[in-house]
Amino acid sequence: MADNVLIPLPGFQLPDDFPWRVGFVSLVNDQLRRLRATGHFLPPRFFGYYFQAGAPVGVGGSWTVSLDPSRPMSLVTSKLERLTKGQYRISSDGAGTVPDYMLIHDRRGGACWLWSFDEGLRFVEAVEPVVGGWNDAETPRLFGP
Repeated sequence: MADNVLIPLPGFQLPDDFPWRVGFVSLVNDQLRRLRATGHFLPPRFFGYYFQAGAPVGVGGSWTVSLDPSRPMSLVTSKLERLTKGQYRISSDGAGTVPDYMLIHDRRGGACWLWSFDEGLRFVEAVEPVVGGWNDAETPRLFGP
């Protein structure tokens, strides 16, 4: 498995509204309606994307959603493949396995980077920014004063 590595992707950006374009937001809102929840999904700043056995998956906050494999999502892997010259993959071959890396997308400005899958998943699922460990022996500290 890959180390905790953050890989910049200069020149690779996704539109700020990418979670809407790939259907992430509407899928979550549909599920909330089925659950008869009041309100609607408030998209987080950061989203993560990866592929399992060719199927795109999006993660944002506490939601993990299987996405439609059509455009624009279908273009992401080939663009990353060309940009990184095949060195980094955000796709796994089997449905039961995860890739080495996750594509992280910042909706404020569209910047993207790759992060090791486990660390990237923790990051996009986080509700509070923390520094420190994730185990019971260490108490996370919040950023700030």
